[in-house]
Amino acid sequence: MTRETKGDLVLSGNSETRGGSFIKVAINGNGTINGDVECKDFECNGSAKIDGDITSQYTVINGSTNIQGNFSSDEINIHGDSTIEGNTLFRSMEIKGHTRLKQFLKGDDIFLEGILKIAGDCEVEKAEFNGAFTIDGLLNADQVAITLHGKSSVKEIGGEMITVKRNRYPILHLDKLIKTLSKELHANLIEGDVVKLEYTKAKVVRGNTVEIGPGCEVEYIEYSSNLQVSEKAVVDKYKKL
Repeated sequence: MTRETKGDLVLSGNSETRGGSFIKVAINGNGTINGDVECKDFECNGSAKIDGDITSQYTVINGSTNIQGNFSSDEINIHGDSTIEGNTLFRSMEIKGHTRLKQFLKGDDIFLEGILKIAGDCEVEKAEFNGAFTIDGLLNADQVAITLHGKSSVKEIGGEMITVKRNRYPILHLDKLIKTLSKELHANLIEGDVVKLEYTKAKVVRGNTVEIGPGCEVEYIEYSSNLQVSEKAVVDKYKKL
């Protein structure tokens, strides 16, 4: 059933409709929207397919959503399963579930408590990742805080303050969501002003202050001020600049 009232679009049951401009879009069943969508509020509590772009101010996804185009929203909350085929732009983004992004991700703050896969780059001001993630490109942020709950990988990390550690306290829904694998991070390059790593395997680490904690394996380190290496870490070569 499709219902449009006072600028609102509400899809219930098995429904299909065209895109357009609305105040609120709510998908409560199995809905398909053919075309671009512009709205103030976008909410999915069921299963949705958007064959176009989404532009909104506030977005909540509690079910399963497939967006075929680009996704632009000031505030995004994903508590289900989502696939975004295009680019994603936002101010704040919270992911508690499983999200796949086929292009680049750009915004201010991102918080992950689940599983995230990004085929392109991730460029934000602040990134806080709790869970497991795969980023095929660059993770670039002023502040990067990673707590590993599963095996993660990224091509490169660049930022001012970069910390990587294992989870010390279990999060119940993450333990159910993420398969029990080695809780470690793999990266080609990690470069920042302050870099503090645990359980990280990296080819190159560069920084002003670098701390290499337990479980790390690093092929080469360049630092300009301070370097600390745990007895439980392996570093092949290092150089002070």
